[in-house]
Formats: sequence, C-alpha cells, structure tokens
Amino acid sequence: MPHAAQPGATETARVTGSGPLGFTLRDFLIATFYHIRIVLLAALLPFAIAVGAAVTSRTEYTASSLLMVIVSREVSNSQNVTDTGPSVLSIEGLKQVESEVQIIESADVARATVEQVGVDRMFPPGRFSAITRLFSSDTDVMDKAVERFHASLRASVQSDSNVIRVSFTNPDRDVAVEAADALVKNYLAVRRRLLENPTAKILKLEVQRFSQDLTAVDAEIEKLKAKAGIIEFSQDAILASNQVDGILQRRRQVAEREVAVTAQLTEAERQLAALPDSVFDFSEKTDALPGDEDNNTLTKLLLERDRVASQYAPGSQLLRDLDRQIATIRARIKSRADRRYNTDRAVRNPQVNYIQNMILSLRVEQDSLGRQRDELVAQQRVAEERLAALRAAETPLIELNRRRDSLSEGFREYQRRAVAASIEEAAAQSRQSSVRVVQDAGSDVTKRSLALPLLAAGVFAGLLFGGAAGAIASTLRTSFIMPGEAERVLGMPAIAVLDENAEQPGSLATERAISSCATMLLDTRIDDELLRAMHFLSPEDDDTLPWFARRLAEEFAGQRQKRTLLVDLCSATPYPLDAGGGTEQGGIFMTGTPVPLLWAASAVERSPLLDIRLPIAEAEMMMAELKQTFDCIVVCSNLPRASLVTQRFCQMVDGNVMAIQAERTRKPAALHLRDSVVESGGLLFGFIFLGRRYYLPQWLYRRA
Repeated sequence: MPHAAQPGATETARVTGSGPLGFTLRDFLIATFYHIRIVLLAALLPFAIAVGAAVTSRTEYTASSLLMVIVSREVSNSQNVTDTGPSVLSIEGLKQVESEVQIIESADVARATVEQVGVDRMFPPGRFSAITRLFSSDTDVMDKAVERFHASLRASVQSDSNVIRVSFTNPDRDVAVEAADALVKNYLAVRRRLLENPTAKILKLEVQRFSQDLTAVDAEIEKLKAKAGIIEFSQDAILASNQVDGILQRRRQVAEREVAVTAQLTEAERQLAALPDSVFDFSEKTDALPGDEDNNTLTKLLLERDRVASQYAPGSQLLRDLDRQIATIRARIKSRADRRYNTDRAVRNPQVNYIQNMILSLRVEQDSLGRQRDELVAQQRVAEERLAALRAAETPLIELNRRRDSLSEGFREYQRRAVAASIEEAAAQSRQSSVRVVQDAGSDVTKRSLALPLLAAGVFAGLLFGGAAGAIASTLRTSFIMPGEAERVLGMPAIAVLDENAEQPGSLATERAISSCATMLLDTRIDDELLRAMHFLSPEDDDTLPWFARRLAEEFAGQRQKRTLLVDLCSATPYPLDAGGGTEQGGIFMTGTPVPLLWAASAVERSPLLDIRLPIAEAEMMMAELKQTFDCIVVCSNLPRASLVTQRFCQMVDGNVMAIQAERTRKPAALHLRDSVVESGGLLFGFIFLGRRYYLPQWLYRRA
C-alpha cells in the first residue's frame, strides 16, 4: 500500500496483499487544484448570472389574510330539500374548504377587486405601455390585468385545517394590503349571494309531520312492551332462553346424581352385611431407638483411622484420638445389648362405623334430590311460558321498531337541514356566513427580496458547475498526477514515489526513498530465492528512470556491499565510466565505475546479450552466468529505444518494475506496457512514481 506523500518529500510504498485505496477527499482536492482554471471558469459563469439577476430583482410585499371556514351540519349549502342523504351533499368536509378557494380565485371576484383598486394603481404602466395600448382595447387591458392579478394571488388551505390563507404580492406595500382586503370583501359578497336558500319553512313542515308519526309509533311500542312485560326485548329473550337451558341442565345433573346415589347406597349396604364386627390384635417388639447413629459413626471413624494411619506414623496424637473415639462407640454398642424394648398395639375393625355413616348420608342426599327434581320441574314450566310470551310479541315489536327507525332517521335528517337552513337565512340577512375573517391583510405583510437567495443559488450552482467541470476534466485526462490513480488503473502497488525535486543533491527524502526501495527488493523472494536480476522499464523516453537506476545501483554497491551490474539501455552515455579498461562477461561489455563493487555496461551495441538475433537459450545461459558473477543486476530500458530487447529482458530477469512519469506517462501507454510484460511471461512487482508534483498548500496536506 503506498504511503501518502507530503510536499517536498519522496516516499516509498510497502507492497501488501490489499487492493488499492478508493477515491479519497485528498484525491478530490488534488484533482481540483490541478484543473483550477477550468473549475474557476465553470464556477464563475453561473455566479455572474446570479449576481446580474440579484441586481435587477425588485423587492416585493406580500399581504396575507386568514379566513376560517366553519364546516358543520348546522351550516349547510345544500339546495335539495327533499333528499334524505347527508346534510352536505355537493360540498363536504375539506372539499367544502377547497371549493371556497375556487370561489376566491374566480374571475368575478378578481375583476371586482381590480376595478375597485384600479388597474393603473395596481399595475403601473411601464415604458412601453402606451405603445401596447394602441393595439389593444379596454377589454383586453382588463383581461390582462385580471390575468396578472391571478398570477400575484395565492389562496391555499393550511395543512389539515379549515383555514384559508389569501395572499397578494405587489411591489407597493399599500396596494398589496388594499388589494388583499378588497379581495376578501368581494369574496364574501359573492358568496353571500350564492348561498341564499329560503327553504326553512318547507323543511319545518316535514319535521312536524315526522314528529307526529314518531309519537304514535312510540305509544304503540310502549303499549306492547307493557302487555308482554318486556324491558329490553333482546336482553329479555336471551335471559329467558338461558333460563330454560339452565333449568334443563340442572334436571339432567339431578337425575344423574340420583342414579349414582342409589348405586352407592346399594353397594354400601351389601358391603356392610359382609363385614365382621372386629379384627385380630397383634404385638410388635423392637430394640431400635430413634436417632441411633452409633453403627454409622463407628464405620466412619474406622475409615478415617485407615486413612490417617497411611499418612502418619504409628503412635501419633491424631491416631490416639481416633482410637479413643472408636473405643467409646464400641462400648456404647456393647451396653445396648442388655436393654429390651417392647411395643404392643391392638387394632379393631374401623370399616363398620365408616360404612354406616356413609349409608346415612346417602339416604339423606337421596331424599333431597327428589325434592330438588320436583322444584326444577315447576321452574321449567314457568320459564317455558315466559319464552312463549316473548316469541308471540317478537314479530309485532320488530315491525314497530323498523317503522320507528325509519321515521327517526328522516326526522333527524330534516330537523338538521331545517335548522341549517334557518341559520343560513339568518346569516344571509345579517350579512354573516360560515366564513370568518381571522386576520386582516394589514396585520401580516412580509417583505421579500430575491437578492440573497439568488446569490446563494449562484454560489451553489458555481460549486456544482465547478465540481462537474473538474470531474469531466479529470475523466478526460490521460496522464497520472497521483500514485493512487496509477494503482487503481494498473492494479499494481506503488513501490516508490519520488517528487519532482528528487534529483537535487543532498535530498534526505530521496535517500530514504531509494534506501527503502532497495531494502524491499533485497527482501523479496521468488520461489525461496532472493531477487538478483531486476528490470525497470518505462513506456516513454525520460531521463529520470536512468538516474533512479543509477542511484539504486549505487545503493546496492556502496551501502549494501553487493557486487552490482548496471545495464542502462535508456541513455546514450549511461554512466561516468572509469578510465580503466573493460571486460566482457555473460555477453555484456562492462567497465568499472568510481563506486566500489559497481560495474556498468559499456559498448551496448557490441554486447552479444543485447543482440536481438541471439537465441533465447543462449541468452538465458548468459544471464545465468551474470547472476553467478554479480549479487544484483539492475537493468533499465524504455520502449522507444529498445523495444525488442526490453521484451527479452522481461522474460530473463527475476522481476520487472514499471516507471510512471507524473503528468507525462499516458494511461493507454502504461496499460499497453503492463499487458506486454504479462503476455511475454514476465513478473511485475509494481511501479515507481517519478516526478510527482504537489498542488495543495502544505497546511491542507496536513488536514486533508
């Protein structure tokens, strides 16, 4: 997993088994600062539009009135006086409140309000009004004024209530208040004309007729109940039925008990005749005393002495104590043999008295059951007579109740409608109705300016547009600016990360990064063998990879004391060679360098190992010879200079490492190089990220 780089530092990442990290906040900030010009341009455009709209917007005043609609059965708007349905037919509940809103927004109310306030006062003429009026009539002007009035009017029902809020918006505060008040007055006048309904007299006559019929039916019902002795028919019927059923159940229980008592009495008399008057006596002798535990105690003491004798020497104090206890118990047992205990008990026959008492009680119970049976017969006869009387009165009582329910329903309906009609007529005559003005328009006037909301919308839109522009630019970008991007795209870990100032001499961060990379490579094992030959390859031509390979080779030779060979296939002058002569070994012409234990390849074009016509078998033999001679072999190459030789080295070395140049290496080229190495049979460890730049301020790196 790669380390997070800090400004001015060069890092090395550890190779772990976990996958690359996801997109983080730091990655988002880095991509934003990288495309800062595009982001600012996209963000300033909607913000400038919002600023222009905020400058040209006008302050508007909204005057609001509250109206409460009284929805009840006492206030009815029904025009049908002969229907027997609900008291409110065309408008009901909240639907009635919604209908009031429709009346408020009607064209007649709006036109009357506009005429009362004045068209020019409510909607002052603009700069080009004189020209437009030349091509329109007075009717067109009024129609447009009504349309603009509807656009400025808001009438809505408050949530889950019967209160209506009526609002009117206008740039002039006084005009807004006056128009809202005039609208409410005109609405009440129109509604008063609509709800006139002189039908109370007809409804009262019907109420009187229903009242007379109900009185007659009630008298017949009371007469029938008094004759049959009924208080509540349903309860009396259930009570009589339950009484008959209960008496029948009790008669069955009494009959069952009589049979059982007779059988018990017969059996008891038979057994009494067969019983003797007395039984034989017997005696019992025993010498056992209650609570005698001497034998058990003696056994426990003997067992305890055996256990103590196995653990202590003979003659110990504990053994002497146990012997005294054992002797005492044995003396008590021996003295008990002289004592005798006798117990005598005489038993007489107890069954005679028990059966005689049982026979007496059974005869008494048999007599009481006979009396109970006679009483239950009389009760059953009375209950059945009561049930027959209720059955005879059931049919006429049901018919009378049905008539009464029908008359009662009609009476209540017409009475409610008559009262509602009377109230409605009284309300119309006194210029009152079921709508009450809760709040005048002048009490609730709100000032609204869209300048700040437009500016806030501009800022929000700028953030959205800037973020979208940055996201699009990051999506279209084909180069890498962060190691995390390369890890996600290539699916490999970052072995080392070096910033753009890594080649400056004396950089402690660079030394630490190269040392950490060298340690990780030397600790890597392939098939239980140390990594000896490593290949660094780049998809493009750059100077940073040869420098990194030289520094890594110097680390192996100078700091780790490893015989190291550097094969640079990227540069024309690979290394400042020593003036001393060279030699050929393993198909490579090499010469010494100023660094001890470090050799560098020279005369690359004449080295047999680097000849593309060399068979692969001989090349593998030469590479094996080099591995026997050197502890570490560092090869660096790129596709533009030595594409075929690069592919051959991918197969022969122990491992390959890609070099990604920040902001230069293209993603398709890196993916192609990765696939080429895999297809050629090479083993990829990861990649090194070179030339990284830091776009965020240092304080933001510490917090993000």
